[in-house]
Amino acid sequence: MSNSSHNKSEAEIQHLGFHYRPLVEVIHAAFADVQAHAFHLSPFKRLWKDPLDGHQERIFDELYTSDAWLGAQDDLQKLPKEPNCSLEHVVAGLMFFSDATHLANFGTAKAWPLYLYFGNLTNGLLRISKTGMASLHTHCRRELFHGCWEILLDKDFLFAYRHGFVLKCVDGVLCRVFPQIFTYSADYPEKVLIATIKDMGLCACPHCLTPKSLFGSLGLVKDMRSRIQNICIYTITKVLEAREFIYKRGNTVDGSKVEDTLGEGSWVPTLNHFVHKLGTFGFDPFHMLVVDFMHECKLGTWKALLTHLTRLLYALPNGSQLVAALDRRHAKFTWSYSPC
Repeated sequence: MSNSSHNKSEAEIQHLGFHYRPLVEVIHAAFADVQAHAFHLSPFKRLWKDPLDGHQERIFDELYTSDAWLGAQDDLQKLPKEPNCSLEHVVAGLMFFSDATHLANFGTAKAWPLYLYFGNLTNGLLRISKTGMASLHTHCRRELFHGCWEILLDKDFLFAYRHGFVLKCVDGVLCRVFPQIFTYSADYPEKVLIATIKDMGLCACPHCLTPKSLFGSLGLVKDMRSRIQNICIYTITKVLEAREFIYKRGNTVDGSKVEDTLGEGSWVPTLNHFVHKLGTFGFDPFHMLVVDFMHECKLGTWKALLTHLTRLLYALPNGSQLVAALDRRHAKFTWSYSPC
């Protein structure tokens, strides 16, 4: 291949789907971030002194305590100063990590992300555990869900919710129509998403603050009384304070400061836009979460319970006759259907 054709083929190469941020831009953003307050800009040696005999040992734990960083710092100080600049020279310790990953269970689509960590940050603050990463992904999903509802509950809807809007009905009569949200039917994972509580958290019910430790009393009078007395009440001030710890102070989503701020229950640091937008009108989002007949009855707990009870009947003496009697009783129910 000639040089001309070789150069032409190189010129025709296109990098499709290459998304990146310039490294200098990333470094600027990192040093301006709230976590930059925890950056170590001066390397040092960490020593441990034995309390028994007093001897000292060198500890190698962080990148900024390594010989490599100390040597780089010394070399940096020996460099000539830039013109008209007397600023201190500091190191931004870059730590790269990459791992190719498949984007789907079927097919060949894959991504090859490149990660950049800063060695200036303490190891405990730098890394997020698998549990913390899962909490972060869950938090992003909650934020996306309620972000969509923030768009749906727009100014026009809020104005109509408060003042109504004039509408000519099919019979030609003008009416002022006020939209009102009465029910929101969803399965349990979506209910906790709407209620902004943790999925099967300490207080797993989207209507009350009954802890899971008292679920054994389900169906008793004291249980119903407790659920009525301890209904869910959304405290938006605590949520906003918890969000400030995350977005302004750099705390993790499942960190102790966020958990302590949210208080008792299973609250999450996601702004519930049903409360934020409609709370001033007296709207309670927990009351709209009704029983999802398909998921919770036909396909859920009641179906499993009925199947279990039927098996118990079969296990009893004359079980087949007992099940037949149950079928006869069920057949006596008269069902009425309203025309569509």
